[in-house]
Amino acid sequence: MNKNEANTSLSGKTEDQYQPKKDNSLRYMYLTVLGLFVGIGLTLFFYSYTLIDFVDLSKFIVGFGIMGFLIPLKYYQKWFHFIKYEMIIFNIIGVAPLATGLFLCLNFTLDVNQNAQDYKIVDFYISGEGNNQSMGLVLENNAFSGVDKIIELNETNPNDFLLNTHLRVTLADGLFGFEVIKQRDFISK
Repeated sequence: MNKNEANTSLSGKTEDQYQPKKDNSLRYMYLTVLGLFVGIGLTLFFYSYTLIDFVDLSKFIVGFGIMGFLIPLKYYQKWFHFIKYEMIIFNIIGVAPLATGLFLCLNFTLDVNQNAQDYKIVDFYISGEGNNQSMGLVLENNAFSGVDKIIELNETNPNDFLLNTHLRVTLADGLFGFEVIKQRDFISK
């Protein structure tokens, strides 16, 4: 009796029927890097329209990263064939930024209670040096003086400040309770 016949008679299967599991972890690492770039893009875009400070934003990034660690390693090994270090990279680099970006996107997209108010433009200012200059407004009664996302308008021409007397700000409550800036328009009254 040769070796192949002995293996066949004992287990009922030949050596050719056993195949190693295919490791797809590299494919998931590519998706992790893609999730990093998409998440950072979404976060940067929607952060500028959401009235949330940087400390709260970083808490969300850390929180979403920790949520990924709540799934036991054995499930990552079973589903993705990850080792411990790949799981850490997957959660920190992929899940945390992507989930934060989607969180801000949903907060901006699904809103309630839109409220438009008009504020008289008292003055405008230019702050910063060189390429880091930003133009801002001083509104009546110092409205939104602590919220730079509303009063600093980099994409406008200073002549718009002179031709228009009021700024119409439309704010809405986002899905998760954070206010979002829907519109800022110059109007003349």
